[in-house]
Amino acid sequence: MKVRYTRARAYEGPGTDPSFTLGKTYLVLGVRFQSDDRPIMITVQRDSDRTPVLVELQCFDVVDPAIPSDWCLFDFGGGCYSVEPSGFGGDFWDRFHDADSEAEKTFMRVIEKLESPQPHDFPDIAG
Repeated sequence: MKVRYTRARAYEGPGTDPSFTLGKTYLVLGVRFQSDDRPIMITVQRDSDRTPVLVELQCFDVVDPAIPSDWCLFDFGGGCYSVEPSGFGGDFWDRFHDADSEAEKTFMRVIEKLESPQPHDFPDIAG
């Protein structure tokens, strides 16, 4: 799944927001949604340091809606869910942000697979 940053998000720092570039396309690493009225969030890597962050989907236009078949639905409880690569389940994000070397290796493998120009194992829903 890929999105293009088309609507600037609120930014209170000096100058322009260093996190995202208007018009740039980003690889989506997950989609998070809740059963209440909170906005849908996506995980993308910000420009400033390539850290994966949650940001509101409403700032982006979806340019490639394809979701690889190895992505899973994760239930965080309380009506909060995400759809993301199967390797990002459980306590993955906590370990990743704590600089766990195995989580970092998993992250890099997933990124390489998603960025690969090779065909992915997408389900054939066309019939």
